[in-house]
Amino acid sequence: MSNYSHAQEEVPPLQKIADLIYAPHSDLPFGKNVRIGLSEMVIYESAIEHGYQAGIRAHQIFLQDHGTTEVIMLDDTQFTMILQELVPEHLSAFEQGLWRSFFIVGWTCVYLGIEANTEDDDDDGLDEGFDQ
Repeated sequence: MSNYSHAQEEVPPLQKIADLIYAPHSDLPFGKNVRIGLSEMVIYESAIEHGYQAGIRAHQIFLQDHGTTEVIMLDDTQFTMILQELVPEHLSAFEQGLWRSFFIVGWTCVYLGIEANTEDDDDDGLDEGFDQ
């Protein structure tokens, strides 16, 4: 039997927009737009997207604060210390797990030099826009 702490937590249901069915807790459209009628809107914003973007911004801010351009990969203890401060508390335990995982993905993307363009994001606050 697994000791995974989130095993008993209920997974959020699938959602549907027009004919598009998606899982807001795990699908990865990363802010892709969908046209519905005359309006165009973002499919959804999820803990995954927020964690990913926060990881990118946190790494970029970390580099600025330390006056370096050499990217840094953290170990488990260092990530744990950062995540304890940054994980949005209003998320469910399931969403917090997704947020943490994709924060590390975002941080690693900066390390690998493949991060998405975040110039439009506000770097002043890592937790802005996490209200759901």
